[in-house]
Amino acid sequence: SDYCDFCLGDSALNKKTGKPEALIACSICGRAGHPTCLQFTKNMMVSVRKYPWQCIECKSCTICGTSENDDKLLFCDDCDRGYHMYCLVPPMKEAPEGSWSCSICIQTFHKK
Repeated sequence: SDYCDFCLGDSALNKKTGKPEALIACSICGRAGHPTCLQFTKNMMVSVRKYPWQCIECKSCTICGTSENDDKLLFCDDCDRGYHMYCLVPPMKEAPEGSWSCSICIQTFHKK
């Protein structure tokens, strides 16, 4: 869409910041938002332009492609991709406390 689902501004004006900001659109439903309205981190703002981003309503597992068992979906704190805990290798039994990064983002942002 041509406007932010959160502040109702467009790419020429984020109504929360008063500044222009490009919108990011869901690759499934097309709903859009300003990265700052979506509370994206700096790393997310870089990452979401590099893959077919999905909004929270449409989010599916990057590995298996389904959105079932959404209570088992983890969201990467660096790219916002979704992953079922049981699709990860090795599988995760419990959601981690605090922030979590997927293997793609560990390579991209956290490699020493």
